[in-house]
Amino acid sequence: MHNFILIIIATVAIATLLNVFLKRFNMPTVIGYIFTGIIVGAIFNLKVQGNEELEHVAEFGVVFLMFTIGLEFSISHLKKMKKEVFIYGFLQVFVSGIVLALIAHYIFAIEYKAAIVAGFGLSLSSTAIVLKILNESGQITTDYGRNSLGILIFQDIAVIPILLMIAIFTNNDKSLSDLLLETAIDAAIALSILVLIGKYLLSYFFKIVSNSNSKEIYMGSILFVVIGASYIAHYFGFSYSLGAFIAGMMIADTIYKYQVEADLIPFRDLLLGVFFVSIGLQIDLGVVKDNILIVLGLSLFVMLVKMSITYLILIKSNTPKTSLKTAITLSEIGEFSLVVFSLLMAEQMMDTVTIQILMVTIVLTMIYTPFLINNLDSIVGLVIKTDVAKESFEKSSVIGGHVILCGYGTFGQAVSEKLQKEEINHVIITDDTDDYVKAKESERNVVFGDPADRVLLDKLRIKDAMSIVIALESIEEIQKVSAAITLVDPDLKIIAKVASEKDKANLDQFNHDFLLDGNVHTATLLVDKISKSRILAKETSSLQYLGNYSLDDPLDAIEKTQKEQARLLDIISKSFNAFREEKDIMQIKALYDSFKVLNEIVGAAIRDILTNAKLESKEYEKVNLLMDNQTLLIALNEELEKLGKELKLLEDNDKTKSLACIAVEGLDTVLLTLKDIAEDYDDMDMDMLKGMTLGEGKGLSKIRESYLDTKMELNAESKALLVSSTNHMEGLKTIFGSIGENYRKISIMNG
Repeated sequence: MHNFILIIIATVAIATLLNVFLKRFNMPTVIGYIFTGIIVGAIFNLKVQGNEELEHVAEFGVVFLMFTIGLEFSISHLKKMKKEVFIYGFLQVFVSGIVLALIAHYIFAIEYKAAIVAGFGLSLSSTAIVLKILNESGQITTDYGRNSLGILIFQDIAVIPILLMIAIFTNNDKSLSDLLLETAIDAAIALSILVLIGKYLLSYFFKIVSNSNSKEIYMGSILFVVIGASYIAHYFGFSYSLGAFIAGMMIADTIYKYQVEADLIPFRDLLLGVFFVSIGLQIDLGVVKDNILIVLGLSLFVMLVKMSITYLILIKSNTPKTSLKTAITLSEIGEFSLVVFSLLMAEQMMDTVTIQILMVTIVLTMIYTPFLINNLDSIVGLVIKTDVAKESFEKSSVIGGHVILCGYGTFGQAVSEKLQKEEINHVIITDDTDDYVKAKESERNVVFGDPADRVLLDKLRIKDAMSIVIALESIEEIQKVSAAITLVDPDLKIIAKVASEKDKANLDQFNHDFLLDGNVHTATLLVDKISKSRILAKETSSLQYLGNYSLDDPLDAIEKTQKEQARLLDIISKSFNAFREEKDIMQIKALYDSFKVLNEIVGAAIRDILTNAKLESKEYEKVNLLMDNQTLLIALNEELEKLGKELKLLEDNDKTKSLACIAVEGLDTVLLTLKDIAEDYDDMDMDMLKGMTLGEGKGLSKIRESYLDTKMELNAESKALLVSSTNHMEGLKTIFGSIGENYRKISIMNG
C-alpha cells in the first residue's frame, strides 16, 4: 500500500511538472504523460502488462475519448462534410494503409496479418493533438482545417474495423466465415439494442435528468450511459470503445450534446492521462537506446510517405497550398495507433522489440506535430509562394467575428432578432429546454448547455468573439457566467443585462460594460453598437500600403511595410485615449481588433520578406529593425492600455487630476511625434522625441515624491496607483526611445 501511494504521488508530480515545462514549447499533454510513464517505469521498475486493474482503468480513457468523438458524428454533420469524410478520409486511410502494409511485409519482413494491421494502424493521425491545436488557433474553419477534420473523422470510424480485424486474425477456434457470421449477428443485436435505446429513450431520459437541476445527477447519468453502452458492446464480444462511440452518436442528435461533452471532458482527460502513462510504461528504454537511429529514420520515413499520399489525394480538388497544409497536419501517427500496437503486443502478433520501436516512432512523430502545425505557414511558404499580407487579412477571425449570446428569454430574443437583421453571426447558449426549442423554431444557431461552463465557452471560441452578451434574468446566474468568462480570460469584455444599480454593484469585480434595463429599445442600441464596431474595425485595419507589395522589389516592400507599421501607432493612440476616456466598449473592442489584425498582417509581411525575398546585408538589417519595432509596438500597446486605465482613476481624484492631465498630454505628443518619425523621418522630430524620452528620469521621480508626501494626504490606494502609473511611464520612455532609434537607423541606411 505504501509503495502504491508513493507511485501515485510520484506519477502526479512528474506529470504536472513535465507538462508545465512542455507547455512552454506548446507541446501537448499526451507527450508529457507518455514520458511520465517512461520515467515512472524506470524508477519503480513497473510494467503495465499483467496488471489487470491498471489495464482496465487505462482502457476507459480510450472509452471516454471514443464517446466524445461519437458526439461529433451527428448524421447532419456528416452530410455537410461528406466529401471530406467519405472521399478524402476513405482514400487517405485505404491507400496509406495498403502502402504501409506492403512496405511492412515486403521490406521489413513482418508476417502479412500483422503487416496489414500495422499498416492501417500507422495510417491514423492524432485526433487529440491536431484538433486541439486547430481549435485553439481558430484554423479549424479554414479549408485545410475542414479537410483535416473530415479525414480525422473517417480515421476515427476506421478504428472500429481495425480493432475487429485484430479479433478476427487472432481467433484460431473458428473458420473465417463462421467468425464473420457470428460477428455480424452479434453486431446486429448490439447495434439494435443501442440504437433503440438511443432513439426512443435517451432524449426522454436526459430531459428528466435535466429538469432535476442537479449537477451531480446529470453527471451520474452521463457516466451511466457511457459505461452502460460500453458494457453492452463488450457483452456481445466487441470492444468497450465501440459501445461508447455508438452512445456518443446517439446523443449527438439530441439537444444535450454540448453540455454532455463539457461535463465529461474532465473524466476523459484524466483517464486518457492514465492511458498514455500506461503507454509510457510499456516502452523499454534499452530497446530505444539500441535502435535510436532506426527510430529517427522510421519516424521521418512514415511521415513522408503519409504526407505524399495525402497531398496526391487532395491536389486534384484543392489548391496546392491547402493540399500541402493538410498533408503536413496529418503526417504524424496518432494515439489510436498506440492502442492498436498495444493490442498487437497483448495478442503476440508481432515481436516485442519491433512493437517497441514502432511505439517510440509514433511518440516521436507526435512530438514533431505541434512544431509543424504552429509553423505551417512558414514551412509551406518555403515551397509555395503566396501574398502573405492579403492572406493574413482574409483569414483573420477577429474582423466580423461572432457574438455569443447567453440566454434566450425576452431580452435575449430581442437581441437575437436584431443581430439576425444586421446579418451578424451569433450563437445562443441556453440550458432552458423551452427556450432552446423556441430558438430552434426560429432557425437560430443555438447550443443547449450551461452558459457558465468554461469548457463549453472555450469550445465556442469565446476568445475570438466580437462580443459576449449575458441576457439572463437572475443576478446569481449572471454572476456565475461572469465568473466563468473571467476565468477563461480576464480581459474579455462582457455586456450584461441587469435590473438595478444594486445588481450592477454586485458585479463590479468583473470586466463588464453594463446595460441597466432589458427592453427592446436597449437591444436595438446594443446591436447598432456591435454593427458599427464591426464597420470601424474593418475600416481601421484595411490595408493602405501592403495590398500590392512585391518581393521582386525588396526596397519597395520594406518601405510599404514600414508605412503600414506606422499606422499601428495611430491605432495605439486612439485605443489609449478610448480606454482613458471610457469610450463605448464596442469602440474599444473595434480598435483592439484592428490592432490585432493589422499587427498580424505587418508581422506576416516582415516574415515573408525575410524568408522569401533576395536581400542584401543592409536590407536584412532594415527588416530586422522593423521586426524589433513590431515586438516593441505590441509591448507599447499593452503598457498604454494598463496606463490608460490607471490615469483615468487618477483623473477622477481631485488631488491627482492635474498630474493625470499632464501625463495624457505628454503621451499624446510623444505618440504623434513617433508616428511622424515612422511615416517620414525628420531630425527635428527625433530631437524632440529624445528630449521627451532620454532624460535622466528625475522629473518623474520628483513628481512622484511630491505626491507621496504626507502633505498631499493621499490614501494608500491612490499612492499605489500613483507608483504603478509612474513606473509604467518610465518603462514607456524606454520603449518610445527604442522605436524612434530604430527608425533613425533605417533612415540613415536609406541615405
